[in-house]
Amino acid sequence: MRIYLDHNAGSPMRPAVHDAIARVGASVHGNPASIHRSGQRARRALEQAREQVAGLLGASSRGIVFTSGGTEANNLGIFGTAQAATATRKRIVTSAIEHSSVMAPLAELEGRGFTVTRVAPNRDGQIDPAAVASAISDDVALVTLGLVNAEVGTIQEVAAIAQASSRAAAIFHLDAAQALGRIAVRVADLGCDLMTVSAHKIGGPAGIGALYVRPGVNLAPQMLGGPQESGLRAGTPNLVGAIGFGVAAEGVASAIDDECARIKMLANALLTHLTRTIPGLRLNGPRHGRVANTLNLTFPGVLGESLLIALDLEGVEVSMGSACAAGAVEPSHVLTAMGRRPAEARSSLRISLGWSTTPKEIAHAAEIITRVWRRVASAEPARAIEAAV
Repeated sequence: MRIYLDHNAGSPMRPAVHDAIARVGASVHGNPASIHRSGQRARRALEQAREQVAGLLGASSRGIVFTSGGTEANNLGIFGTAQAATATRKRIVTSAIEHSSVMAPLAELEGRGFTVTRVAPNRDGQIDPAAVASAISDDVALVTLGLVNAEVGTIQEVAAIAQASSRAAAIFHLDAAQALGRIAVRVADLGCDLMTVSAHKIGGPAGIGALYVRPGVNLAPQMLGGPQESGLRAGTPNLVGAIGFGVAAEGVASAIDDECARIKMLANALLTHLTRTIPGLRLNGPRHGRVANTLNLTFPGVLGESLLIALDLEGVEVSMGSACAAGAVEPSHVLTAMGRRPAEARSSLRISLGWSTTPKEIAHAAEIITRVWRRVASAEPARAIEAAV
């Protein structure tokens, strides 16, 4: 029995998504840009998917630009805003705990003459809204933040940031890839100009995402060659992916309260068991103000990668929540920014639940994780952990 607890990396496709993809594969074969009957049928299917995604965000379908995923959506939002900005707006405000698809474009823009202000989090991964707001002035082109942190699940408070961005006429971009399906995500309530979402985080197919663009926002397209997606993303759209995204979005919209409550109950049961059976276990992130599905835990006396591999051999799939570079796992930049020592960050794993997680899986996982931790901790000298960082 394999127990998949890495939904923040990507959730299995929902059955309704499988069914929709099978239907479209068998019956829809036209290019949505073609004017013949098959093309127009494809266009109707694409626009229905756009409406379904927009409905989950409380947005107009005209504001949904389909992309190849969250990374492309973040790149379009960041580079598109920077290239459309005036010469007097050469500053960007963000945080120190963003996803790599935000961090890398910002580093590139620094090399092109932009100044990036990175606000540090507290020990729970919370970004002080007042600190961000105070960093926003008339020379800021873009404010970009993750609504929910991918590694520790912290939900950021953004109302004051949205207001400060609006006053300064700066574009406010939210990366909501990890928020979608886990909390209510309504663009009007959040006050954002741009929002990134991704299908495979909510049980849709991989390789499809979207950027919400508020009417009136000026973006420079990053892919040229055609008028698709309102001129912001040239190329024949991923029709099958878009349809799968739309069906997943509709499924989330119809059941989000019940699904989130069920996942919260399961995650709390797992955390309670592990806290009781693993002395010194620590939750990274706040007890409250965190998406319930995400448990980032520091396991005492072990290297995270050793525990991850041992768990995988026992059938439990989790993640480190940190980047791999040159064949070596580096301490999580999120956890170190939150004040964890490198050794603590290297001893941490991310467990993330989702729509397909069952009580039986959680009961088995709780027993396996405790048993495997004891075995690995007894075999791994403490000095090996310190030497690894």
